[in-house]
Amino acid sequence: MIVSSDQIELTGLAPDTVIVGGGAVGLLAAVYLASQGVRVLVLEAGPEQLDQSSQSIFHAAVSRGRKHSGLHQGRFRALGGTTNFWGGQLVRFDRTVFAARPWLGDAAWPINLEDIEPFYAECETLLGLPGELNDDRTVIRRLQTPSEHCDADLEYFFTRWLTEKNFRYRFARSLESNPNITVITDAPVTSLRMHSGKADVAAVTIGLGPKAVDVPARHVVLANGTVELVRLLLHQTTDGEAPPWAGNRWLGHGFMDHLEGTIASIVPLDKKLFRNLFDNVFLQGMKLQPRLKISEQRQLRDELLGAAIHVKFEAQEHVQNAKIFLAGLLKGRLSNPKKITSEIWAAARLGVPMAWHYLVNQRIWSPMNGNIQLRVMLEQVPLADSTIKLSEALDKYGMRVAELTWAVSGEVEVRTIQAAAALAKQYFESRGIAQVTIPDQVLAGGPELLASFVDTFHHMGGARMGTSESNGVVDPIGRVFGCNNLYVMGAAVFPASGFANPTFTAMALALRTAEVIRQQVQQ
Repeated sequence: MIVSSDQIELTGLAPDTVIVGGGAVGLLAAVYLASQGVRVLVLEAGPEQLDQSSQSIFHAAVSRGRKHSGLHQGRFRALGGTTNFWGGQLVRFDRTVFAARPWLGDAAWPINLEDIEPFYAECETLLGLPGELNDDRTVIRRLQTPSEHCDADLEYFFTRWLTEKNFRYRFARSLESNPNITVITDAPVTSLRMHSGKADVAAVTIGLGPKAVDVPARHVVLANGTVELVRLLLHQTTDGEAPPWAGNRWLGHGFMDHLEGTIASIVPLDKKLFRNLFDNVFLQGMKLQPRLKISEQRQLRDELLGAAIHVKFEAQEHVQNAKIFLAGLLKGRLSNPKKITSEIWAAARLGVPMAWHYLVNQRIWSPMNGNIQLRVMLEQVPLADSTIKLSEALDKYGMRVAELTWAVSGEVEVRTIQAAAALAKQYFESRGIAQVTIPDQVLAGGPELLASFVDTFHHMGGARMGTSESNGVVDPIGRVFGCNNLYVMGAAVFPASGFANPTFTAMALALRTAEVIRQQVQQ
């Protein structure tokens, strides 16, 4: 059931588990728990459908330090959360991410890849990924990818992209009909109420002042996005006291994002080989994007960060019009009646080659008559002084507004960018695939290079996982130190990130935590 807070009596609810936040992580965990017989209440602060008014709270957030565009632009307060505008990219973390890497300081995971591998597989099942497409080696054999993809320093791999990206619609049947799930929208959680004399959350408080309502639960999960859940943890309890975890030195510290920027421009020399290696693939309704990543062996040898390289085609406007037009035809509509003539002309010139390329090669045609760039996405060194704190300003619910100070170390990031560029040049030119030109700024390195790289809206850290309160905010199953029944789900628990989009790993960890909650509820 999905219902607005003004259409239900909140005081009469008695769920086993309250999940704060109805985004990718919260909805996936709710669907899993409900399927296992656990009564789940999802509290989404925003409306069922995104509207501009629900976004105003993010505009008030304060950004200090390095510019971070994603603080204001990359968050969405509505059912489905960021999946309303998410690309749907799924990438596993490499084994190296979980290992101790001295050049990242003390940022080490207390778990390893084997601990979450079964939950990656469970995610794939819940998301309907075709099983035969989960392994890169299988896809490479199926596509008869040229042997030139092999390299000791740059590993060829695929990222996978969901078809239905919005979890509000992906899980619509379960959310609307499973009796174990209740989703309440327009239900902002403003504080947590503690049991008197116990290290337990008694209830979550919705709203402010005389209209505030407490909803009790045996287990409480914060899944409302990195910045917002850290903001909630930093706040006083409903009774105006400091929570048991308030003194944790890592709470709000170690905020991270991925860095992305251009490392080279390229001119294809062998266009057939180039397309067979780097055109996007479309198999069984799913897009797969070929990329290159710095091998784990090279990372460890040269003390580099995780980084992945992708090809970016600067398509001209008429190419985009053709793609939009063809997509509109497939969905039974034209994109803009006033532009039908120009779109038909573009489709005639470009649509047929695109369709032919797909049918023959199972790859999505990409234009080569414009600028082609190599872009790199890399992790950053986690820093204690990269923080989420509370400002003095208050939002309309009386909560203090979040203040982000994003910090990036510099030296290791620059060295990784330069290594990625050099390895890419060697990769493409030694195989006769393309000529690669590395900009002077990349070759020179320094602060100017790092300043040209942007954030990617991948908010991570701030409630990192550790073995004890001395090195983390949550324990290896996601439970907050100092509290028996409060859990964190999402990328906020990451001690280090690797290069991969964090959503897939955040979802896998959420299912791992959800399974622990299920066992406790049903014991």
